[in-house]
Amino acid sequence: MRRPDWIRATVRSGPCVDGFKRFLETDRVRTICREADCPNKWECWDSGNATFIILGDICSRDCLFCNVKKGVPFLPDPEEPQRVAEAVAKLEIKYAVITSVTRDDLPDAGAGHFKNTIEAIKRSCPCVPVEVLIPDLAPVEGVSLPGLPGAALEEIVSSSPEVVGHNVEMPEKLYPSLRKSSCYQASLRVLELLSALREGGAKILVKSSMMLGLGEAPEDILKTVRDLKRAGTDIVCLGQYLSPSVEHWSVKKYYTPEEFSMLRRRALDMGIREVVSGPMVRSSYRAHETYRSLSLPAV
Repeated sequence: MRRPDWIRATVRSGPCVDGFKRFLETDRVRTICREADCPNKWECWDSGNATFIILGDICSRDCLFCNVKKGVPFLPDPEEPQRVAEAVAKLEIKYAVITSVTRDDLPDAGAGHFKNTIEAIKRSCPCVPVEVLIPDLAPVEGVSLPGLPGAALEEIVSSSPEVVGHNVEMPEKLYPSLRKSSCYQASLRVLELLSALREGGAKILVKSSMMLGLGEAPEDILKTVRDLKRAGTDIVCLGQYLSPSVEHWSVKKYYTPEEFSMLRRRALDMGIREVVSGPMVRSSYRAHETYRSLSLPAV
């Protein structure tokens, strides 16, 4: 399916972009900008932002839409949290976003590494807000991980991130085809538990995102947004799915900017506090602006 005119990545240059590019080419840290070949990376680098990916570059799951490498991951690097903190300081990042591959092989699903990374950033750059985008931290078949995801989420939240996101990615009906090793209800449970921690006093905003154009119907999108609202989600991002290659899941529909605007209005009408919706939107797209637009929930 040919991409429409409104699907365009803007390539930018300048001192800030060049500085980010040179630093990231040293391979001291990894970013989802490079690992997933994000179309917004030039815009983000130009505004002084990047999304770091921790816990390696190999995911333990095999989703058909994702460009991150799959296979058997290596053990986490204990020095990585400090390197990420140093990168935040070196690049003078004003809002740090941290995500990861899924690590079903680890006893805590990677929660401790997230905590260590957040704490390292807070020590190095105490004024920089931190947003984390986490996997579902759920037990997988044949592996006993007692206490997950509740205990793992408490560990992450205890390190005081400002925003905790977990992406539901798509409507439930598409999971059997595209996310066979993941569970829609498990993702909603993560958001519910985060919302419970927020209501219990944690000063966090809860966030989730969806990709559109995978084969869903309009009513599937709205049902998913209603589920996210019931789970207590504060921020929802809606963006166009773009297939990374011919080997990945193909795009079934390109939504127009007008359709994205309509979906934003519908989601806001359902009570979502903030909705970022557009063809080029990704979970961390303009995340700092979204965070600043919202006051923290009352505690």
